Amino acid sequence: AYIRVGRNAVDDVYTEENCPFEMDKATTVCEGTDLTIIACGEMVKPAKDAAAALKAMGISCRVLDMYCIKPMDEAAVVKAASETKAIITIEEHTWIGGLGSMVAQIVCKTQPKKVINLSLPDAPVITGKSQEVFDYYGLNTENLVKTAVELMKDVQ
Repeated sequence: AYIRVGRNAVDDVYTEENCPFEMDKATTVCEGTDLTIIACGEMVKPAKDAAAALKAMGISCRVLDMYCIKPMDEAAVVKAASETKAIITIEEHTWIGGLGSMVAQIVCKTQPKKVINLSLPDAPVITGKSQEVFDYYGLNTENLVKTAVELMKDVQ
């Protein structure tokens, strides 16, 4: 077993009253029909915030919390690919062998759609507090919204 745990406090996504969990299953944080954002770890909160901003812009955005990467909830990925026009993944990890590449492989094999991965580069990253690193590489709400708006122009 492998568990990644950050050192810094993060904003809550769930409340004590609303904390759905099913082993090895993605959690649907927001429902949506235009676009899906699949996030994990610290990126779930920016994804949820991006969905709210996109909703105000008329874009219906599903958000999946893929808390478990392996085994991945392939059914949730296939469902998202079949019910929305495109997928964005966001992770605080390199793009190689992580959430984004696994989602892309599943989508390519089952429901070919455009998939964009926001992640850290496969190179030494800058040093700093987590949020500074995330902002530097565009792993934040603002870049998710910008990416989603551009993506929706491509898939209309």
